[in-house]
Amino acid sequence: SNWSGPDDLQASYAAVWDYNYLYLGVKVYDDKYVQNATGQDMYKGDSVEVLLDADLYNDFYTNKLSPDDYQLGISAGAGGSSPEAFLWFPSNVAGSRSSQVTTGFATEDGLYRIESRIPWSVFGVTPYAGMHLGLAVSVSDNDNTSANEQQTMVSSAPYRNLLDPTSWREIVLSK
Repeated sequence: SNWSGPDDLQASYAAVWDYNYLYLGVKVYDDKYVQNATGQDMYKGDSVEVLLDADLYNDFYTNKLSPDDYQLGISAGAGGSSPEAFLWFPSNVAGSRSSQVTTGFATEDGLYRIESRIPWSVFGVTPYAGMHLGLAVSVSDNDNTSANEQQTMVSSAPYRNLLDPTSWREIVLSK
């Protein structure tokens, strides 16, 4: 309800892979970059979120989270600090992944770019060509410099529901 159109927030992404990493590049058009939150609260500022279903074949029609569904947040960092990554789900392995996920960040007037190298081990995945995964890449936005809040989110899955992996998209790893 806070989204005022593409001048407020829009994003695109590209992903490639090898047998060790998922490489994710996200270009975000944002009228104001605001990130004061850290760790598990990073979504309350400008940040990227990756939802990944690591076992799509075995739970394709399951509309609730299972232990093979992952939610990873990536932030360029708060107030000029280092980039960080935080895993929310599965909750039994939740916590910082900043030491594992390598992230670069660049800004231009009205946009920012985040590029991350994410080890497949973060998602418990041994990738192979032809593998099908569930995926949604989303961007959170906060334009309020005095409060940590998620005002808006846009996603590659237009009907994205965090708790329902059937609302995410499907990707296929190809050579």
